[in-house]
Amino acid sequence: MLRSEMSSTPAQAIIQLRPQRVTADALRAMLADQPHEAVRWMRAAAKAGLTPAQLVLGQLLLDGHGIARDAKAAFAWFEKAAVSGDIEARNMVGRCYEQGWGVPADPERATESFEIAAQVGHVWAQVNLAQMLMRSGNPENRPRCFALFKAAAESGRSKASLKAMNSLARFLEEGWAGPPNPIGALFWYVKAARLGDHWAQYNLATILHRNGDPETADQWLQRAITNGDNGFRRRVARLLLTQPEANLRQRGLDALERIAEAHQPDDLYAYGLALHEGVAGRSDPERAMALFRMAAAKEHAEAGSRLRLTHRLAKLIAAVSRRFRFIRSARPKPSRSKGVS
Repeated sequence: MLRSEMSSTPAQAIIQLRPQRVTADALRAMLADQPHEAVRWMRAAAKAGLTPAQLVLGQLLLDGHGIARDAKAAFAWFEKAAVSGDIEARNMVGRCYEQGWGVPADPERATESFEIAAQVGHVWAQVNLAQMLMRSGNPENRPRCFALFKAAAESGRSKASLKAMNSLARFLEEGWAGPPNPIGALFWYVKAARLGDHWAQYNLATILHRNGDPETADQWLQRAITNGDNGFRRRVARLLLTQPEANLRQRGLDALERIAEAHQPDDLYAYGLALHEGVAGRSDPERAMALFRMAAAKEHAEAGSRLRLTHRLAKLIAAVSRRFRFIRSARPKPSRSKGVS
């Protein structure tokens, strides 16, 4: 619980705190109705030493939600909360070092932070640490990664757990930490897919398609494209559009269509190009040109070049057509010979 008496001057704010009754979720909930007022309260609470407020304020600064984005200040608040012993903040310090948010990227320090949080069971830290160890490329780390993913997968149904389930299934499918275990892999893919993880849904679809069940595979593939974010859709679209099966290419086109709804110029152009080339069936040049015009209006260079080229070709074709009609009209008509009486 957070109780306060605040004057109009933030520097004169007097805050009474009961830290044991305040959670990060409760502080986040304050943002729903009055974000700017909530940020003012959050900053005051963070300065007063309330660790959950420091964590939430750091996230707000990182996201630019209700406050100007400031990754450097976000990192400072995460670090302050982490020093106080907050494990979620320690995981966020690792993320900042991993991604270079407000601090130079440093994989070694990121790994150290994830290790601290993972050792006390922080699920995201377990997943993040396993991913960092996998990126190192050292096969000797795979058994540890497998154990981390397994612990996170068995911890519950959080988003981090679902991500771990999919990664654990991939380990079992590929045999990265022991003999391949297709039955075990299928178990974890199915569990994560049913709980809504889009990567697990996609991976399950590929297995079902490979095993001769294209109808069920297509159902999971459609769910993955619907549930996933645009980063996921871009990746799977590239994979699907190169498949020999027309229905898989159509799903790739579906992914591009959903991505283009955000009206980013690169995505508009990519969807237009796929329609123009007819990658999933018949070409749709009219719709493709409309997408190119939208992308060009947002200063997409390739879309602009394609429009100019199309315009020049249209003018050339029109000129040739007019010339052909002129030649035909200027050609002397054949005279009719008169019959001999």
